[in-house]
Amino acid sequence: MKITNLRSCFSLAIVGAALFNVEHGWAAYSTDHKDSADRRAEAAVKAMTIDEKISLLHTQVGFPFPIGNTPKPDGAVGSAGYAPGVPRLGIPALQESDASMGVANPSNIRPNDNATALPSSMMLAATFDPDLAYRGGKVIGTEAHAKGINVMLAGGVNLVREPRSGRNFENLGEDPLLAGIMGGYSIKGIQSKHVVSTIKHYALNAQETGRVAVSSDIKEGAARESDLLAFELAIEKGQPGSVMTSYNQYNGTYTSENAFLINQVLKGDWKYKGWVMSDWGATASTEKAALAGLDQESGENLDPVIYFGEPLKKAVQEGRVSQERLDDMAMRVVRSLFAVGAVDHPPKLIDINFKAHAKVAKATAEQGIVLLKNDRNQLPLSRTLRRIVVIGSHADAGVLSGGGSAQVTPSEAWFCQRALIMSARSIIPHHL
Repeated sequence: MKITNLRSCFSLAIVGAALFNVEHGWAAYSTDHKDSADRRAEAAVKAMTIDEKISLLHTQVGFPFPIGNTPKPDGAVGSAGYAPGVPRLGIPALQESDASMGVANPSNIRPNDNATALPSSMMLAATFDPDLAYRGGKVIGTEAHAKGINVMLAGGVNLVREPRSGRNFENLGEDPLLAGIMGGYSIKGIQSKHVVSTIKHYALNAQETGRVAVSSDIKEGAARESDLLAFELAIEKGQPGSVMTSYNQYNGTYTSENAFLINQVLKGDWKYKGWVMSDWGATASTEKAALAGLDQESGENLDPVIYFGEPLKKAVQEGRVSQERLDDMAMRVVRSLFAVGAVDHPPKLIDINFKAHAKVAKATAEQGIVLLKNDRNQLPLSRTLRRIVVIGSHADAGVLSGGGSAQVTPSEAWFCQRALIMSARSIIPHHL
């Protein structure tokens, strides 16, 4: 018994030495994945100071920002969000980029850094092909990893309830089963390349107009059978490292501080282990949000104060937010980085095979354009039919993509495929 205890102490000493090895840092510990992401994250957080924990829980805009004339943060590659990480423990900085259809480059902050522009998520949904969703996710993850990015703000599964909503093109239609499965496979593809993917915007985010004030009021049963079901399915399939809350209120309470959505449903019923971030400028409080389950304030530049900076530290020191809750917040972030391999396989700046990736974009466009195929002539259509009529405003205009944060500056190879999408009207008749 004494010998066993002695060996145990010796083993712990070896682990401790690996944990705090100055030369190799935190990543020297359990890089062979013999320990779970949970245990590694728990040990990392125990080694952190309160300031190091807090540093993981609020992100800046990762490029020069006009409000306050804020320069690009030191260490940021130039993307939507940035947090410095904990370098002494080998925890990488968070380099966060939009979005679901490719790696965005806001305001060309990374000069001439193009990416594969995948077709809209609505078109991806129209393929009904989970494998294409996974392949598209791998394209996004591969390119993000090659650009120094380790968090993609992707995975939009909000159901299309309002046809005029400005971000419908980022989502996967109106059916929760289809949106959940396709979204899950896309997330899974992104994370296969050691890049965290979010799932968003949680939840009931059905419109852009008035999004920061509108309340989506719906009974629990109906919510669980529709929008929440899409999130549940996608989280089960894709295991996203982070969930992004939305701007809107749900039944009168902002989603970023909605204890029912976050604590009860997401972390309680679904046993979600990742971290919950706000949308950019969508954090509304410190104590209320933290206690409701929000783990990270995103885009602090857009908030009147940095809610999860000094105010959170003071709330912990004064006991209004427990030390255990703070540790849980930090652990969730670190755990997701370990779970996808972002710590053990940091991004590498390498050349990208855009021609190969363009083939995935082309395949998605081809399958998504064909809405109905007349196999074995089952439809009462003439075999000589070559033209159909498309009725509606701007029915004659091809729109390559929507705008905003999801806008991707396409690579040269992708331009070779754009004629396929633009000529959808001429392709459809031949596939009826």
